[in-house]
Amino acid sequence: MATTAITLLRQQLAGYHQILEQTMDDCPADALDRTLPGATIGTIASVYAHTVFSEDHILHGMLQGKPPLYGAHGWASRTNVAMPAGEELSLEWSRAAKKMDLPAFREYAKAVYAATDAYVAGLSESDLDRTVDTGFVGVQSVAFILSNVLAWHAAEHNGELAALKGAFGLKGLPF
Repeated sequence: MATTAITLLRQQLAGYHQILEQTMDDCPADALDRTLPGATIGTIASVYAHTVFSEDHILHGMLQGKPPLYGAHGWASRTNVAMPAGEELSLEWSRAAKKMDLPAFREYAKAVYAATDAYVAGLSESDLDRTVDTGFVGVQSVAFILSNVLAWHAAEHNGELAALKGAFGLKGLPF
């Protein structure tokens, strides 16, 4: 049986989600809001939240024209982290994103990942060619957005999370 683009996208996204969650597995609560003196990067909590919020926003808003799960399913009251007005990871928002309820936020992340997988699983090969104006990288195909925006974004920010953990004397990547 031939492997399809849909199957590969699902595997790619599931792999990045798995590594991201493994990176967060042993992150102690007291490390979530730590900052490095003079750093221009946000906190572990804000980078993780931005990564998941962006996927929710892109998957639901950009690709499906629906509200993000975060607001539509009451996650705001459970996670203790406010979704920023845009998709940008500003230092101001990062510094204000404090006291994340990590277990609750991770449940929200799992819901986003499940929604992403269900969306991709329901696509046809021709759906991957549909174009969308992303606003930040122009008009792109759904395939491009899934593989070069969502998957890349998770991998990129996972590296930041691992580096931040390492800077705090914690194990960065899970392997």
